[in-house]
Amino acid sequence: MTENSADIARALRPSVTRLYLALRRHTPIPEYTAAQASALATIVDHEPMRMGELAERESIRMPTATALVDGLCKNGLVVRAPDPDDRRAVLVALTDHGHEVLERVRGQREDALASALERLSDDDRARLAAAAPALQALHAQLEGTPSLAGEK
Repeated sequence: MTENSADIARALRPSVTRLYLALRRHTPIPEYTAAQASALATIVDHEPMRMGELAERESIRMPTATALVDGLCKNGLVVRAPDPDDRRAVLVALTDHGHEVLERVRGQREDALASALERLSDDDRARLAAAAPALQALHAQLEGTPSLAGEK
């Protein structure tokens, strides 16, 4: 039996949202805020990227994107550089330190998830493993990208 997309969305949304929030609570990151974390994830997926593209992808105004990037630059996580194709534009990319911090955070979050998964039944783990590709495809659809196979 195929379920209606609206029914699936209603069933998934609360769990996906709460799962993300729980993961953030269990692995706090002092280096940046939740808004900065979102911007970092966008930058790492599309770096180097223009500030305008960051604002568009994050659904924020340019002044907000500028303030986010200012904070990330201050913490040594990203760097601004002139766009070689357009001197009026600025590109943003992660620094080596930014990549290191993101890898550390990912590791902590993967450890937290693995620990929680170990406490689930074998059947639940199998269902989650089977659902992972579909969840990645769903994310790609929401982002408007063909594939985010290397999900970060």
